[in-house]
Amino acid sequence: METFIVYIDDKQYALQQVIPMLPASEQTPQAANWILIGCPPRLNRHTGRWLTHTAQKKWRQEWTQETTAELAQKLEGGGNTVSVRVAHGALSELTKQIKGEVGLARVIDARRPKLSVNLDPVTAEQPQEKSTWALPSGVLAMSAAIVMASE
Repeated sequence: METFIVYIDDKQYALQQVIPMLPASEQTPQAANWILIGCPPRLNRHTGRWLTHTAQKKWRQEWTQETTAELAQKLEGGGNTVSVRVAHGALSELTKQIKGEVGLARVIDARRPKLSVNLDPVTAEQPQEKSTWALPSGVLAMSAAIVMASE
């Protein structure tokens, strides 16, 4: 049985990435083991300051369940086994840990790419692209002031 490890931070984007990978024909279903790992957004410092560690952990768990529910349902409908986990710490270390538990597995990074944000690599071998779209906030503020002054 083949094992897939899928990192998810957006429900719709993950569906667009994973659903085309499923076998199209229902006559020869190939059951696989899918491990869905939710990567919830970080809480800002003000929110994290007022929530206890237990409340933050509960929120991360609920967010992951809500985000992965539709994909897990579609995968289980095809005869696959699905388990859901919450990402914590370095993703490459989490991948190593899971591969140690399940053996050989394919890793799929189904996280939505974001403008001016470099996503953490999910494996040590994953090439890391440096975002060239990041601008310092001072440059943006200065250019906005120049545009407003010129009008």
